[in-house]
Amino acid sequence: MNVKGQPRVVHVNGSTVLRGLLIDGSDEETLLHLAACNQVELISNGREWNTVLLGLMELARVAETEPLNGDNLQQLRRVLPVDFQ
Repeated sequence: MNVKGQPRVVHVNGSTVLRGLLIDGSDEETLLHLAACNQVELISNGREWNTVLLGLMELARVAETEPLNGDNLQQLRRVLPVDFQ
C-alpha cells in the first residue's frame, strides 16, 4: 500500500544498483536518480551490498586499477539512495 505523500517502495538487488552506477542512460540509473530525488524508496537486502562490492572489485581487476579502499566504499554506501537492510 502506498500512503499519500510517501514515495513508492521498490525492492532492488545488487546487480540493479551496480548497473545503475555504471550504465549511463539505463533504467537502473534513472531509478537511482528517482530515489535520490525521493520519488521512490529503494530497499535491498543487506547481502546485496556484497554483489555491488564484488562487481566494483572485478571491474577494478579487469581495468588493472586500484580497487576502492574501505573509506571510499563506506562513503559510497552512505551516499547511495538505497536502504540496504
